[in-house]
Amino acid sequence: MALNNYLLQTRRLLHDPAGQAYSTVDVTSYINLARRRVALQSQCIRVLLSGGTITSLSILSGGSGYAGAATVTITGAGQQAQATATIAGGAVTSITLVNGGWGYINGATVTVTGSGGGSNASFTGTIDNSASTVINQEVYKFSTLNILARVTPGVDMVAGILNIAAQWGQGSVYKPTLSRKTWDDFQAYYRINANQYVNFPSVWSLYKRGFGGSFYLFPLPGQVMSMDIDTFCSCVDLVDDATPEAIDPPWTDAVQYYAAYLCYSNSQRKDDADRMLLIYTQEMRLYGADVETPFTEEYYRDDI
Repeated sequence: MALNNYLLQTRRLLHDPAGQAYSTVDVTSYINLARRRVALQSQCIRVLLSGGTITSLSILSGGSGYAGAATVTITGAGQQAQATATIAGGAVTSITLVNGGWGYINGATVTVTGSGGGSNASFTGTIDNSASTVINQEVYKFSTLNILARVTPGVDMVAGILNIAAQWGQGSVYKPTLSRKTWDDFQAYYRINANQYVNFPSVWSLYKRGFGGSFYLFPLPGQVMSMDIDTFCSCVDLVDDATPEAIDPPWTDAVQYYAAYLCYSNSQRKDDADRMLLIYTQEMRLYGADVETPFTEEYYRDDI
């Protein structure tokens, strides 16, 4: 959804299509406040952050003698990274990261081969390890994950964590989900022994919520290992139609009602504001029901 579409929808609700009663600056501000409200209430901006993710690639040398179709190979301790390249004039002229993968904690080697030959192209990449464990580190702040989260267009900051998985050993493809405990249980039964155990983390606990949030791991990590951190995030403010929107439909449809509620509240039109807030609340409830898919538990589980 582009900013001008939000402006049009909100002004229709306000019966102010020409922007005479509410300025564009004010309505835009309220739209962005509404978007943040929708994003956090619905938790619709889900971003899976993985340690050792390649976030960018660039060319150091285009090489020579390249011809035909280009094939990019990324090797290292990680998994699933993918990229494409373009050949022109016998050299590699561009490289585009398609998937940053995970687990490239100790670096990655990028090789481009041409179906018609070529050699000596070289590349450099940026790898983000903020979603990796740190040796002997117990507490991890949400804020350290924001740079990696912002690789996803339109995403701003990590607001919460839903679950965590951790790699068992560098180079391992085994990444089990950690057991989540309440802070009281974690403090009483796990953290009391924190300094005595160094191993692969198996338990985590949320300590503080919100943008300044943090989580704890037990046992203390003995290696740098990739984690998969399932987060929900806030969105960047829309400044024009070119700003990417991280909120997907149907949640985008709710923004106009909360923005109109804020506009009416500011102009002290309480009844109109209450009506917009009621519609917003109803719509959010309906959208949640619309996107909730039926779920059948595994019939052949071992524990039943």
